[in-house]
Amino acid sequence: MLIFASATPGAAAEASDVADEAEERIPEPVIKVEEIVIRAPRVRIVSPLPGVGIERDQAATNIQSATAKEIAESRAINITEFMNNNMQSVSINDYAGNPFQQDLNFRGFTASPMIGTPQGVSVYLDGVRVNEAFGDVVNWDLLPMNAIATMDLLPGSNPLFGLNTLGGALAIRTKTGFSDNHARGELISGAWGRQQVQVSNGINNGIIGLFTAYNHFEEDGWRRNSPSNLRQLYNNATVKLPKGEINLSALNVNTALTGNGMLPFEMAETNRKWVFTSPDESTNKLDHYNLNGRWDVSDNFTISGLAYKRKMNQAALNGDFYDEYQQLFSRTNIDYINGTFNFSNLKQDSFGFSVQAAWDVGRHQIVFGAGLDKNKITFSQREMYGEINAEHEVVPVRDEAFYLEGMYAAKYPVIRNNLNGHSTTKGLFFSDTWSPKDNVHLTYGARFNWSRVVNDLISDRGNSLYQFEFNPLNPAGSGLLNPARQRCALPTDPFETFARFVCTDGDYKYRSFNPSIGIAWEVVENFSFYGNISRGARVPTIIELGCARDHTKDSQPASTNYQYGCSIPTSLSADPYLKQVRSTSYEAGLRGNHFGFSWNAGVFRTELKDDILFMPLGRKNRGVFDNFGETLRQGIELGMSGELGKSKLRLNYTYLLATFESAANAINPNNSSNTSPTTLQAYVNIEPGDYLTGMPRHIVQASWNYQFSARFDATLSMIMHSYSFVRGNENNEHQPREASHACNPCGAQPYDRDPYDYIGKGTIAGYALFNLRATYKFNDAITLFMKADNIFNKDYSTAGDLGRNPFGSSGGFNPDTTQWQNTTFIGPGASRAMWVGLSFDLNWKKGNASPSPGL
Repeated sequence: MLIFASATPGAAAEASDVADEAEERIPEPVIKVEEIVIRAPRVRIVSPLPGVGIERDQAATNIQSATAKEIAESRAINITEFMNNNMQSVSINDYAGNPFQQDLNFRGFTASPMIGTPQGVSVYLDGVRVNEAFGDVVNWDLLPMNAIATMDLLPGSNPLFGLNTLGGALAIRTKTGFSDNHARGELISGAWGRQQVQVSNGINNGIIGLFTAYNHFEEDGWRRNSPSNLRQLYNNATVKLPKGEINLSALNVNTALTGNGMLPFEMAETNRKWVFTSPDESTNKLDHYNLNGRWDVSDNFTISGLAYKRKMNQAALNGDFYDEYQQLFSRTNIDYINGTFNFSNLKQDSFGFSVQAAWDVGRHQIVFGAGLDKNKITFSQREMYGEINAEHEVVPVRDEAFYLEGMYAAKYPVIRNNLNGHSTTKGLFFSDTWSPKDNVHLTYGARFNWSRVVNDLISDRGNSLYQFEFNPLNPAGSGLLNPARQRCALPTDPFETFARFVCTDGDYKYRSFNPSIGIAWEVVENFSFYGNISRGARVPTIIELGCARDHTKDSQPASTNYQYGCSIPTSLSADPYLKQVRSTSYEAGLRGNHFGFSWNAGVFRTELKDDILFMPLGRKNRGVFDNFGETLRQGIELGMSGELGKSKLRLNYTYLLATFESAANAINPNNSSNTSPTTLQAYVNIEPGDYLTGMPRHIVQASWNYQFSARFDATLSMIMHSYSFVRGNENNEHQPREASHACNPCGAQPYDRDPYDYIGKGTIAGYALFNLRATYKFNDAITLFMKADNIFNKDYSTAGDLGRNPFGSSGGFNPDTTQWQNTTFIGPGASRAMWVGLSFDLNWKKGNASPSPGL
């Protein structure tokens, strides 16, 4: 330090005397202290378990992230809504008709709560994979938004993540008493009877931290008879140790959701709030426990581990019209038994552990570890008759006395199947980010997986409900319900067809090696290139193996069906072998930060082999899971965000081509291009280049936030999706036309192979939605906010399917089956709606809130 001052002669003399005196003093010895190096904490690695940090500039893919603050400010009620509004290459399909049961699509891959949907995105919650063992589905209603600390979307097949990471992985981390030392609350009310209460609190004393979050959500739904009720409770306890920490968390959820599915487009044109049939209810109960810890062995070596236990019970009730109504009427002459109830019960138990070591040494950042996951499931399904009333609700048959007339299913559910199964997956993984130069980062790694899936299935042969006739006075003469037939068919049984059930067991083993390599090169400051190649795998799940296509039956004489098939989710079948799905992903792009804006531009391509698809068999919802040759997802991804004055701007664009790359055929009599008149069976021929259903080619997301004052801001956002093909139109050739009434065979008693008209285009039109939200801060703690969706009240749809409509123009059930129509069903999007809310945020570190600056 230099000190400058003016001097006088007297002062100079005084200074000289002091200097002489200082020379006479004995110099004090120099004290040497040990050098202390203070290391700043690295940015956390994006992996299932915490470890050393890898800077995002070193990532070889386009990782997208969201913080708790961004999630809260979005006012989204669930993960699918937030990602659809904010993350590149994301879209949604609402086949179920409930906001908590939507399909989430990322780059043409899907994470869905619906059985039968090809799954391609893995989801992790604090290191635990929450894709359920039964179908790899993801139940979005089980993930509380106000407990999320960070969320990262990683494209491709990252070796740090496990099975089903074909198109990407979503890694979610929850809050603790240390990461969120706040008391927060939120009250929301508005359209459709929505009432939501969210509260959370995080405290710590420097050693022990506690965090709790509770969310209670209720609404009547915007369509008829479509309420939702969620109760989510999350608790976490953290203990800080001298070299690490231990976390114990519990997530307990109860939900009751009604999603009454899609609606024929002609009914939607009259009233979009109508439902096709109801109820379609599901209840979920989850108990999820996670014990994890981290030991910092040294400044650059960390060991992490976790053990978890997860139990999920689900009960579902589905009311639908009876597609074999004419056959039943011909046998009974009863015209008002026109519906069915389908019941299912599912119990899943999962547990496992994983361990991970992270080593930051020199120019290498290494992660390696192992994991074990075990799952056990029990699943049962039943079916019985019902009646459809004027509101399209399926209600119990009005007179159970029909049971005495032989209609067993009028009083008692018919057992369709019982499935028991368990699976085990073991994995080893390794990843290293090597930085030979400060601006070049090479990431490489691999994952080894060993899986075993075991099934034990007792399945009905797929007999029609009207065939279950019962004579209480002569049980032996009761056909399928003859007590002697309630057994499993044996391979050596000469009367195999006499047995009602097909009973099979399967034991399948799979293994895979999935490598990955990528590079990130900072060409100049704030301008980087990245590229990555990776492989992934997905093992068939218990439900898929339980309802797999049996190719040994394809060549049987006079066979026009693959096999008995199964009705998702109401019946299973024999369980032959399915291959595991294999993926190869390529990605390259540029990213940078200039003039206050961050941006990225990239291309991606994922080739899939032996994809597992649900292939229809020509009867309502009935089909089989089968390996499909090859499919392809490729596209362009662009994004930018930044601030300009008082404005915050964001724009994302994706061009997506998701196509079949192998020829195949499915069976769908609701597709106007089916070959039934010439081939007897209603084949739909899929050719290479046909587009996958439900995937828009263009996706745009944009938002503009303007800060009017220190207290008041507003955000206008837009979501735009181009058109897409509906399910059932996999060959992209369906067109509206009249019935041809072509017969085969013809003659004295001709069989009409094309009896119904086809209406609807087989596509979902593109749309653009505009949403608005605004906030006013009374002070640092209290905020008033408003959220308005679809502010221009746009009629739009996000999903579709080809099906048959038995209802007439007046909306009533038409008993004349010759007047039924093949039509395009749509998943209508919600109309304009608005909600208001009040939130508080108390920061325990700062004490009571202080008023914000005035306007």
